[in-house]
Amino acid sequence: MNERRWNRRFNFTGENSKGSLTEGSVIKGFLLFALPLFLGSLFQQLYGTTDLIFVGNFMGKTEAAAVGASSILITCLIGLFTGISVGAGVITGNFQGAGEKERVRNSIENALALAFFGGLFLMMLGQVLAEQALIWLNTPENIMKEALTYVRIYLMAVLSMILYNMCAGIFRALGDSKTPFLVLAAGGILNVGMDALIIASLHQGVAGAAVATLISQTFTTVVLLFLLFRREKLWKGKWNVTHEMLFLIIKTGVPLGIQSVILTISNIFVQYYINGFGENAIAAFTVYFKAENFLYLPIMAFGQAMVTFTSQNAGAGKYERIKKAEISCNLVAALIIGGLAALLLCIDRKFTGIFCKDPDVISVACQIIHITFPFYFIYSIMELTGSVVRGLKKTFLSMVIVIVDLCLVRVLILAWLVAYFHSVSMVAMVYPMTWLLAMFSFLLCYRKSELFRSF
Repeated sequence: MNERRWNRRFNFTGENSKGSLTEGSVIKGFLLFALPLFLGSLFQQLYGTTDLIFVGNFMGKTEAAAVGASSILITCLIGLFTGISVGAGVITGNFQGAGEKERVRNSIENALALAFFGGLFLMMLGQVLAEQALIWLNTPENIMKEALTYVRIYLMAVLSMILYNMCAGIFRALGDSKTPFLVLAAGGILNVGMDALIIASLHQGVAGAAVATLISQTFTTVVLLFLLFRREKLWKGKWNVTHEMLFLIIKTGVPLGIQSVILTISNIFVQYYINGFGENAIAAFTVYFKAENFLYLPIMAFGQAMVTFTSQNAGAGKYERIKKAEISCNLVAALIIGGLAALLLCIDRKFTGIFCKDPDVISVACQIIHITFPFYFIYSIMELTGSVVRGLKKTFLSMVIVIVDLCLVRVLILAWLVAYFHSVSMVAMVYPMTWLLAMFSFLLCYRKSELFRSF
Protein backbone atom coordinates (compact mmCIF):
# COMPACT_ATOMS: atom_id res chain seq x y z
CA MET A 1 0.00 0.00 0.00
CA ASN A 2 1.58 3.30 -1.05
CA GLU A 3 1.64 6.32 1.26
CA ARG A 4 -1.22 8.16 -0.44
CA ARG A 5 -3.55 5.16 -0.20
CA TRP A 6 -2.45 4.53 3.39
CA ASN A 7 -3.19 8.12 4.41
CA ARG A 8 -6.54 8.16 2.61
CA ARG A 9 -7.66 4.87 4.15
CA PHE A 10 -6.71 5.76 7.72
CA ASN A 11 -7.11 9.55 7.47
CA PHE A 12 -3.45 10.09 8.45
CA THR A 13 -2.94 13.07 6.18
CA GLY A 14 -2.48 15.57 8.97
CA GLU A 15 -5.33 17.68 7.61
CA ASN A 16 -7.84 16.00 9.89
CA SER A 17 -10.84 17.52 8.16
CA LYS A 18 -13.13 14.71 9.15
CA GLY A 19 -12.02 14.82 12.77
CA SER A 20 -12.74 18.50 13.36
CA LEU A 21 -15.29 19.27 16.05
CA THR A 22 -15.52 22.94 15.10
CA GLU A 23 -18.02 22.40 12.26
CA GLY A 24 -21.34 20.63 11.75
CA SER A 25 -23.92 19.29 14.19
CA VAL A 26 -22.83 19.67 17.81
CA ILE A 27 -24.64 16.62 19.19
CA LYS A 28 -23.91 14.32 16.24
CA GLY A 29 -20.22 15.22 16.24
CA PHE A 30 -20.04 14.82 20.01
CA LEU A 31 -21.66 11.36 20.04
CA LEU A 32 -19.69 10.03 17.06
CA PHE A 33 -16.46 11.19 18.69
CA ALA A 34 -17.42 9.71 22.09
CA LEU A 35 -18.36 6.24 20.75
CA PRO A 36 -14.79 5.04 20.00
CA LEU A 37 -13.70 6.47 23.36
CA PHE A 38 -16.31 4.34 25.12
CA LEU A 39 -15.40 1.20 23.16
CA GLY A 40 -11.73 1.87 23.80
CA SER A 41 -12.35 2.18 27.54
CA LEU A 42 -13.94 -1.28 27.48
CA PHE A 43 -10.77 -2.73 26.00
CA GLN A 44 -8.73 -0.71 28.51
CA GLN A 45 -10.47 -2.75 31.20
CA LEU A 46 -8.85 -5.86 29.75
CA TYR A 47 -5.47 -4.65 30.96
CA GLY A 48 -6.81 -4.22 34.49
CA THR A 49 -8.88 -7.40 34.75
CA THR A 50 -7.43 -10.06 32.43
CA ASP A 51 -4.35 -10.66 34.61
CA LEU A 52 -6.57 -11.04 37.68
CA ILE A 53 -9.02 -13.37 35.92
CA PHE A 54 -6.33 -15.71 34.62
CA VAL A 55 -4.27 -15.66 37.83
CA GLY A 56 -7.37 -16.16 39.98
CA ASN A 57 -8.63 -19.07 37.91
CA PHE A 58 -5.38 -20.84 37.07
CA MET A 59 -3.21 -20.10 40.13
CA GLY A 60 -4.85 -19.28 43.46
CA LYS A 61 -6.10 -16.63 45.85
CA THR A 62 -2.58 -15.75 47.07
CA GLU A 63 -1.46 -14.88 43.55
CA ALA A 64 -4.74 -13.07 42.85
CA ALA A 65 -4.31 -11.03 46.03
CA ALA A 66 -0.75 -10.17 44.97
CA VAL A 67 -2.02 -8.73 41.68
CA GLY A 68 -4.76 -6.78 43.47
CA ALA A 69 -2.39 -5.42 46.11
CA SER A 70 -0.12 -3.99 43.41
CA SER A 71 -2.75 -2.13 41.40
CA ILE A 72 -3.13 0.91 43.67
CA LEU A 73 0.64 1.54 43.59
CA ILE A 74 0.74 1.54 39.79
CA THR A 75 -2.39 3.72 39.56
CA CYS A 76 -0.83 6.34 41.84
CA LEU A 77 2.48 6.22 39.95
CA ILE A 78 1.03 6.95 36.50
CA GLY A 79 -1.83 9.17 37.74
CA LEU A 80 0.20 12.37 37.52
CA PHE A 81 1.12 11.81 33.88
CA THR A 82 -2.43 10.77 33.03
CA GLY A 83 -3.42 14.32 33.97
CA ILE A 84 -0.50 15.82 32.07
CA SER A 85 -1.58 13.91 28.94
CA VAL A 86 -5.04 15.50 29.25
CA GLY A 87 -3.39 18.90 29.64
CA ALA A 88 -1.24 18.32 26.55
CA GLY A 89 -4.41 17.36 24.67
CA VAL A 90 -6.11 20.60 25.70
CA ILE A 91 -3.15 22.67 24.44
CA THR A 92 -2.88 20.71 21.18
CA GLY A 93 -6.65 20.91 20.68
CA ASN A 94 -6.52 24.69 21.11
CA PHE A 95 -3.88 25.02 18.39
CA GLN A 96 -5.72 22.52 16.16
CA GLY A 97 -8.94 24.52 16.45
CA ALA A 98 -7.08 27.73 15.66
CA GLY A 99 -5.49 26.12 12.57
CA GLU A 100 -1.94 26.81 13.84
CA LYS A 101 -0.21 23.78 12.29
CA GLU A 102 3.31 24.69 13.39
CA ARG A 103 2.24 25.11 17.01
CA VAL A 104 0.30 21.83 16.81
CA ARG A 105 3.51 20.07 15.78
CA ASN A 106 5.53 21.88 18.45
CA SER A 107 3.05 20.94 21.18
CA ILE A 108 3.24 17.29 20.07
CA GLU A 109 7.05 17.32 20.10
CA ASN A 110 7.16 18.79 23.59
CA ALA A 111 4.44 16.47 24.92
CA LEU A 112 6.21 13.35 23.64
CA ALA A 113 9.57 14.50 25.01
CA LEU A 114 7.99 15.17 28.40
CA ALA A 115 6.26 11.78 28.39
CA PHE A 116 9.44 9.91 27.43
CA PHE A 117 11.78 11.42 30.02
CA GLY A 118 9.09 11.60 32.70
CA GLY A 119 8.10 7.98 32.09
CA LEU A 120 11.73 6.88 32.20
CA PHE A 121 12.22 8.66 35.52
CA LEU A 122 9.05 7.17 37.06
CA MET A 123 9.97 3.70 35.85
CA MET A 124 13.35 3.89 37.62
CA LEU A 125 11.87 5.57 40.71
CA GLY A 126 9.23 2.86 40.94
CA GLN A 127 11.85 0.12 40.87
CA VAL A 128 13.72 1.78 43.74
CA LEU A 129 10.63 2.40 45.89
CA ALA A 130 8.55 -0.68 44.99
CA GLU A 131 9.23 -2.78 48.08
CA GLN A 132 8.91 0.11 50.54
CA ALA A 133 5.70 1.29 48.85
CA LEU A 134 4.12 -2.15 49.24
CA ILE A 135 5.08 -2.07 52.93
CA TRP A 136 3.47 1.38 53.31
CA LEU A 137 0.31 -0.04 51.71
CA ASN A 138 0.23 -2.68 54.47
CA THR A 139 0.63 -5.57 52.03
CA PRO A 140 0.35 -8.88 53.96
CA GLU A 141 3.61 -10.79 54.38
CA ASN A 142 2.22 -13.95 52.79
CA ILE A 143 1.72 -12.19 49.43
CA MET A 144 4.62 -9.71 49.61
CA LYS A 145 7.03 -11.80 47.52
CA GLU A 146 4.51 -12.41 44.74
CA ALA A 147 3.31 -8.79 44.80
CA LEU A 148 6.88 -7.46 44.56
CA THR A 149 7.64 -9.79 41.64
CA TYR A 150 4.52 -8.65 39.81
CA VAL A 151 5.02 -4.94 40.43
CA ARG A 152 8.73 -4.92 39.48
CA ILE A 153 7.97 -6.48 36.08
CA TYR A 154 4.83 -4.40 35.60
CA LEU A 155 6.77 -1.21 36.34
CA MET A 156 8.85 -1.88 33.24
CA ALA A 157 5.68 -1.07 31.28
CA VAL A 158 5.23 2.35 32.94
CA LEU A 159 7.16 4.15 30.19
CA SER A 160 4.97 2.51 27.55
CA MET A 161 1.79 3.34 29.47
CA ILE A 162 2.70 7.01 29.82
CA LEU A 163 3.72 7.30 26.17
CA TYR A 164 0.52 5.54 25.07
CA ASN A 165 -1.67 7.87 27.17
CA MET A 166 0.13 10.88 25.72
CA CYS A 167 -0.23 9.64 22.14
CA ALA A 168 -3.91 8.80 22.64
CA GLY A 169 -4.51 12.25 24.14
CA ILE A 170 -2.84 13.87 21.13
CA PHE A 171 -4.93 11.86 18.66
CA ARG A 172 -8.09 12.91 20.52
CA ALA A 173 -6.96 16.54 20.46
CA LEU A 174 -6.56 16.27 16.69
CA GLY A 175 -10.15 15.03 16.44
CA ASP A 176 -9.33 11.34 15.91
CA SER A 177 -10.77 9.01 18.56
CA LYS A 178 -10.96 5.99 16.24
CA THR A 179 -7.25 5.25 15.81
CA PRO A 180 -6.43 4.88 19.55
CA PHE A 181 -9.48 2.64 19.93
CA LEU A 182 -8.41 0.29 17.11
CA VAL A 183 -4.85 0.06 18.43
CA LEU A 184 -6.07 -0.47 22.00
CA ALA A 185 -8.49 -3.17 20.84
CA ALA A 186 -5.64 -5.03 19.13
CA GLY A 187 -3.50 -4.67 22.26
CA GLY A 188 -6.32 -5.90 24.50
CA ILE A 189 -6.83 -9.00 22.37
CA LEU A 190 -3.06 -9.59 22.40
CA ASN A 191 -3.06 -9.29 26.20
CA VAL A 192 -5.75 -11.97 26.53
CA GLY A 193 -3.81 -14.24 24.18
CA MET A 194 -0.54 -13.70 26.06
CA ASP A 195 -2.23 -14.38 29.41
CA ALA A 196 -3.74 -17.58 28.03
CA LEU A 197 -0.35 -18.72 26.72
CA ILE A 198 1.90 -17.68 29.61
CA ILE A 199 -0.41 -18.32 32.58
CA ALA A 200 -2.81 -21.05 31.46
CA SER A 201 -0.40 -23.04 29.28
CA LEU A 202 3.06 -22.29 30.68
CA HIS A 203 1.90 -21.77 34.31
CA GLN A 204 4.17 -18.79 34.97
CA GLY A 205 1.97 -17.21 37.65
CA VAL A 206 2.09 -13.52 38.57
CA ALA A 207 5.39 -13.00 36.77
CA GLY A 208 3.80 -14.30 33.58
CA ALA A 209 0.80 -12.01 34.05
CA ALA A 210 3.08 -8.99 34.33
CA VAL A 211 5.12 -10.08 31.28
CA ALA A 212 1.90 -10.45 29.25
CA THR A 213 0.89 -6.89 30.13
CA LEU A 214 4.40 -5.60 29.39
CA ILE A 215 4.38 -7.17 25.91
CA SER A 216 0.87 -6.04 24.95
CA GLN A 217 1.33 -2.52 26.35
CA THR A 218 4.63 -2.10 24.50
CA PHE A 219 2.95 -3.30 21.30
CA THR A 220 0.13 -0.73 21.51
CA THR A 221 2.56 2.09 22.30
CA VAL A 222 4.94 1.29 19.44
CA VAL A 223 2.07 1.03 16.94
CA LEU A 224 0.42 4.27 18.09
CA LEU A 225 3.76 6.12 18.08
CA PHE A 226 4.42 4.89 14.55
CA LEU A 227 1.00 6.08 13.36
CA LEU A 228 1.45 9.47 15.05
CA PHE A 229 4.92 9.97 13.56
CA ARG A 230 3.60 9.00 10.14
CA ARG A 231 0.54 11.22 10.37
CA GLU A 232 2.34 14.35 11.58
CA LYS A 233 5.62 13.58 9.73
CA LEU A 234 7.53 13.95 13.01
CA TRP A 235 10.64 12.27 11.60
CA LYS A 236 11.13 15.25 9.27
CA GLY A 237 12.90 18.38 10.46
CA LYS A 238 14.46 19.26 13.81
CA TRP A 239 12.47 18.80 16.99
CA ASN A 240 11.94 22.05 18.85
CA VAL A 241 11.56 21.39 22.58
CA THR A 242 11.07 24.76 24.31
CA HIS A 243 10.72 25.88 27.90
CA GLU A 244 7.65 27.95 26.98
CA MET A 245 5.70 25.03 25.49
CA LEU A 246 6.76 22.61 28.22
CA PHE A 247 5.65 25.10 30.86
CA LEU A 248 2.28 25.58 29.13
CA ILE A 249 1.67 21.81 29.04
CA ILE A 250 2.80 21.32 32.65
CA LYS A 251 0.78 24.32 33.88
CA THR A 252 -2.36 22.89 32.29
CA GLY A 253 -1.75 19.21 33.02
CA VAL A 254 -0.18 19.02 36.48
CA PRO A 255 -3.34 20.18 38.35
CA LEU A 256 -5.28 17.38 36.61
CA GLY A 257 -2.57 14.89 37.54
CA ILE A 258 -2.62 16.02 41.17
CA GLN A 259 -6.41 15.71 41.34
CA SER A 260 -6.15 12.19 39.88
CA VAL A 261 -3.58 11.09 42.47
CA ILE A 262 -5.42 12.65 45.42
CA LEU A 263 -8.74 11.17 44.27
CA THR A 264 -7.07 7.75 44.21
CA ILE A 265 -5.72 8.32 47.73
CA SER A 266 -9.16 9.38 48.97
CA ASN A 267 -10.56 6.12 47.61
CA ILE A 268 -8.13 4.31 49.89
CA PHE A 269 -9.81 6.02 52.87
CA VAL A 270 -13.24 5.01 51.53
CA GLN A 271 -12.00 1.43 51.21
CA TYR A 272 -10.85 1.61 54.84
CA TYR A 273 -14.42 2.29 55.98
CA ILE A 274 -15.82 -0.37 53.68
CA ASN A 275 -13.40 -2.93 55.13
CA GLY A 276 -14.82 -2.20 58.59
CA PHE A 277 -18.16 -3.79 57.61
CA GLY A 278 -16.69 -7.22 56.96
CA GLU A 279 -16.36 -9.72 54.15
CA ASN A 280 -19.86 -9.43 52.67
CA ALA A 281 -19.65 -5.63 52.41
CA ILE A 282 -16.18 -5.78 50.84
CA ALA A 283 -17.37 -8.33 48.28
CA ALA A 284 -20.59 -6.35 47.66
CA PHE A 285 -18.73 -3.12 46.93
CA THR A 286 -16.34 -5.07 44.67
CA VAL A 287 -19.38 -6.29 42.70
CA TYR A 288 -20.86 -2.78 42.70
CA PHE A 289 -17.68 -1.19 41.33
CA LYS A 290 -17.63 -3.77 38.53
CA ALA A 291 -21.31 -3.19 37.76
CA GLU A 292 -21.00 0.60 37.80
CA ASN A 293 -18.48 0.44 34.94
CA PHE A 294 -21.47 0.12 32.61
CA LEU A 295 -22.38 3.69 33.64
CA TYR A 296 -18.96 5.05 34.57
CA LEU A 297 -17.23 4.20 31.27
CA PRO A 298 -19.72 6.00 28.98
CA ILE A 299 -19.63 9.00 31.33
CA MET A 300 -15.82 9.10 31.08
CA ALA A 301 -16.08 8.82 27.28
CA PHE A 302 -18.52 11.74 27.19
CA GLY A 303 -16.15 13.72 29.42
CA GLN A 304 -13.11 13.08 27.20
CA ALA A 305 -15.13 14.04 24.13
CA MET A 306 -16.25 17.27 25.81
CA VAL A 307 -12.68 18.25 26.71
CA THR A 308 -11.62 17.87 23.07
CA PHE A 309 -14.75 19.62 21.77
CA THR A 310 -14.20 22.56 24.12
CA SER A 311 -10.47 22.93 23.49
CA GLN A 312 -10.86 22.83 19.69
CA ASN A 313 -13.73 25.30 19.61
CA ALA A 314 -12.02 27.62 22.09
CA GLY A 315 -8.97 27.62 19.82
CA ALA A 316 -11.20 28.42 16.85
CA GLY A 317 -12.94 31.20 18.80
CA LYS A 318 -16.32 29.46 18.42
CA TYR A 319 -17.56 29.98 21.97
CA GLU A 320 -21.21 29.86 20.92
CA ARG A 321 -20.74 26.17 20.04
CA ILE A 322 -19.24 25.51 23.48
CA LYS A 323 -22.20 27.16 25.19
CA LYS A 324 -24.61 25.14 23.04
CA ALA A 325 -22.72 21.90 23.73
CA GLU A 326 -22.68 22.50 27.49
CA ILE A 327 -26.48 22.49 27.48
CA SER A 328 -27.43 20.05 24.71
CA CYS A 329 -24.71 17.43 25.25
CA ASN A 330 -25.30 17.47 29.01
CA LEU A 331 -28.99 16.80 28.36
CA VAL A 332 -28.35 13.99 25.87
CA ALA A 333 -25.70 12.35 28.06
CA ALA A 334 -27.90 12.57 31.17
CA LEU A 335 -30.80 10.94 29.28
CA ILE A 336 -28.55 8.12 28.02
CA ILE A 337 -27.04 7.49 31.46
CA GLY A 338 -30.45 7.74 33.13
CA GLY A 339 -31.87 5.19 30.69
CA LEU A 340 -28.98 2.78 31.25
CA ALA A 341 -29.33 3.17 35.02
CA ALA A 342 -33.08 2.45 34.86
CA LEU A 343 -32.46 -0.68 32.78
CA LEU A 344 -29.82 -1.98 35.19
CA LEU A 345 -32.06 -1.28 38.18
CA CYS A 346 -34.76 -3.46 36.59
CA ILE A 347 -32.39 -6.44 36.28
CA ASP A 348 -30.27 -5.73 39.36
CA ARG A 349 -30.09 -9.25 40.83
CA LYS A 350 -29.48 -10.97 37.51
CA PHE A 351 -26.91 -8.34 36.61
CA THR A 352 -24.94 -8.55 39.86
CA GLY A 353 -25.20 -12.34 39.65
CA ILE A 354 -22.78 -12.20 36.72
CA PHE A 355 -20.01 -11.15 39.10
CA CYS A 356 -20.92 -13.15 42.22
CA LYS A 357 -23.15 -16.10 43.13
CA ASP A 358 -23.36 -15.55 46.90
CA PRO A 359 -26.97 -14.44 47.70
CA ASP A 360 -25.93 -12.37 50.74
CA VAL A 361 -23.34 -10.46 48.72
CA ILE A 362 -25.84 -9.92 45.89
CA SER A 363 -28.41 -8.51 48.34
CA VAL A 364 -25.95 -5.95 49.73
CA ALA A 365 -24.71 -5.07 46.23
CA CYS A 366 -28.29 -4.47 45.05
CA GLN A 367 -28.90 -2.26 48.08
CA ILE A 368 -25.89 -0.13 47.09
CA ILE A 369 -27.01 -0.02 43.44
CA HIS A 370 -30.51 1.17 44.38
CA ILE A 371 -28.99 4.02 46.40
CA THR A 372 -26.50 5.25 43.78
CA PHE A 373 -27.72 4.34 40.27
CA PRO A 374 -30.75 6.70 40.26
CA PHE A 375 -28.32 9.60 40.70
CA TYR A 376 -25.77 8.78 38.02
CA PHE A 377 -27.29 11.42 35.75
CA ILE A 378 -25.92 13.93 38.31
CA TYR A 379 -22.48 12.35 37.94
CA SER A 380 -22.83 12.75 34.16
CA ILE A 381 -23.66 16.47 34.42
CA MET A 382 -20.81 16.93 36.90
CA GLU A 383 -18.28 15.24 34.62
CA LEU A 384 -19.31 17.01 31.40
CA THR A 385 -19.48 20.45 32.99
CA GLY A 386 -16.12 19.81 34.62
CA SER A 387 -14.77 18.79 31.22
CA VAL A 388 -15.87 22.12 29.74
CA VAL A 389 -14.01 23.89 32.55
CA ARG A 390 -10.90 21.78 31.89
CA GLY A 391 -11.16 22.32 28.14
CA LEU A 392 -11.10 26.07 28.78
CA LYS A 393 -7.73 25.52 30.56
CA LYS A 394 -9.19 26.27 34.00
CA THR A 395 -7.49 23.13 35.31
CA PHE A 396 -6.46 24.64 38.66
CA LEU A 397 -10.11 25.38 39.49
CA SER A 398 -11.03 21.84 38.43
CA MET A 399 -8.35 20.48 40.76
CA VAL A 400 -9.63 22.54 43.70
CA ILE A 401 -13.24 21.42 43.16
CA VAL A 402 -12.32 17.74 42.88
CA ILE A 403 -9.99 17.79 45.89
CA VAL A 404 -12.43 19.69 48.12
CA ASP A 405 -15.78 18.17 47.05
CA LEU A 406 -14.89 14.63 45.98
CA CYS A 407 -11.98 14.02 48.36
CA LEU A 408 -12.01 16.08 51.58
CA VAL A 409 -15.78 16.55 51.93
CA ARG A 410 -16.44 12.94 50.90
CA VAL A 411 -14.10 11.53 53.55
CA LEU A 412 -15.44 13.88 56.26
CA ILE A 413 -19.10 13.08 55.50
CA LEU A 414 -18.29 9.39 55.34
CA ALA A 415 -16.55 9.45 58.72
CA TRP A 416 -19.55 11.23 60.29
CA LEU A 417 -22.20 8.98 58.71
CA VAL A 418 -20.40 5.76 59.59
CA ALA A 419 -19.77 6.93 63.17
CA TYR A 420 -23.44 7.79 63.77
CA PHE A 421 -25.28 5.20 61.67
CA HIS A 422 -22.71 2.45 61.01
CA SER A 423 -24.51 1.24 57.90
CA VAL A 424 -23.33 0.09 54.48
CA SER A 425 -26.07 2.20 52.92
CA MET A 426 -24.48 5.32 54.45
CA VAL A 427 -21.21 4.53 52.68
CA ALA A 428 -23.13 4.31 49.42
CA MET A 429 -25.06 7.51 50.14
CA VAL A 430 -21.90 9.62 50.31
CA TYR A 431 -21.30 9.20 46.56
CA PRO A 432 -24.44 10.96 45.20
CA MET A 433 -24.16 13.58 47.95
CA THR A 434 -20.66 14.61 46.85
CA TRP A 435 -21.53 14.30 43.13
CA LEU A 436 -24.29 16.85 43.69
CA LEU A 437 -21.93 19.19 45.52
CA ALA A 438 -19.27 18.94 42.79
CA MET A 439 -21.89 19.39 40.05
CA PHE A 440 -23.04 22.70 41.55
CA SER A 441 -19.42 23.79 42.02
CA PHE A 442 -18.56 23.12 38.37
CA LEU A 443 -21.77 24.78 37.15
CA LEU A 444 -20.99 27.84 39.27
CA CYS A 445 -17.42 27.90 37.95
CA TYR A 446 -18.68 27.71 34.35
CA ARG A 447 -21.43 30.31 34.82
CA LYS A 448 -19.01 32.76 36.42
CA SER A 449 -16.37 32.27 33.74
CA GLU A 450 -15.44 34.93 31.20
CA LEU A 451 -16.91 32.67 28.51
CA PHE A 452 -20.43 32.82 29.99
CA ARG A 453 -20.27 36.55 30.74
CA SER A 454 -19.28 37.26 27.14
CA PHE A 455 -22.76 36.39 25.84
